Amino acid sequence: MLLTERGDELWLAPFVTCNWMKDGMAVAVSNAPSNFGLVSYRITSHAAQGYLEAQVSPPSRQAPKYIVIRLRHPDGKPIKSVTVNGKPHTDYDPVGETVRIEPAQGGIVVEAKF
Repeated sequence: MLLTERGDELWLAPFVTCNWMKDGMAVAVSNAPSNFGLVSYRITSHAAQGYLEAQVSPPSRQAPKYIVIRLRHPDGKPIKSVTVNGKPHTDYDPVGETVRIEPAQGGIVVEAKF
């Protein structure tokens, strides 16, 4: 529900329901084991302001090819735009509610606007 591996990709929050993403709610995972190493993340809902924010500490032992994070708006709205570490990002799927990012050293901040 909170983390899975699909081949060379690390998926975060693949089955977190939209009910957990109501405005002001957060989902957090700390030092979860994966084949790539330990990973932590926190998704915070700012749905009333039109966005969700994810802070990711990627695994450092072995980098996955991609980290895919599922960000579901509580009202089922599609993703309209994404930034990663403050820069525009285009690798997202509004239908699948996912954002695909390349792992980076240090923290990653993803903001999805709806």
